[in-house]
Amino acid sequence: IVLAVVVSAGASSSAAAPDDDDADYDSRHASTDSLQDHLLWQLNLTPMTDTDREIAFMLIDGVDDDGYLHTTVEDILESMDPELGVEDDEVLAVLHRLQQFDPSGVFAVDLRDCLMIQLKQMAPETPWLEEAKTVISEHIELLGNRDYPTLMRRTRLKEDSLKNVLHLIK
Repeated sequence: IVLAVVVSAGASSSAAAPDDDDADYDSRHASTDSLQDHLLWQLNLTPMTDTDREIAFMLIDGVDDDGYLHTTVEDILESMDPELGVEDDEVLAVLHRLQQFDPSGVFAVDLRDCLMIQLKQMAPETPWLEEAKTVISEHIELLGNRDYPTLMRRTRLKEDSLKNVLHLIK
């Protein structure tokens, strides 16, 4: 009976509004998974120890809908069973592993961190990569303020080079 209702509902909606085929298709095939669901799915495909998996669950729980991490290493350590003997370097190792997940830049604490994660995932031979890392890590405020003359002076980049760096960052 349920199958008949689903089939007839689908048939009537497409017959009633043939002009809305694209919107109807989008609504039927839109993903309703949250970012956390997507991260958990990737975690299930990643081999790790039980302790690392527990750390990963806590880190995923600490990510907001925009992908930013609001849980600290100290928070994780306080939540862990002391008998496990987990230290901050193990939490950081799991965090770095999760930062390789999709979408690129997830588990960052701020915009600078997000952009640096994305840049680190690029091939090392990518043109202008080192300059882009310098701009983000040391001069993101100048970039945000669009203070390009000062940015060029501090990075010793000429205008054309800076344009290439900004294109890579975008």
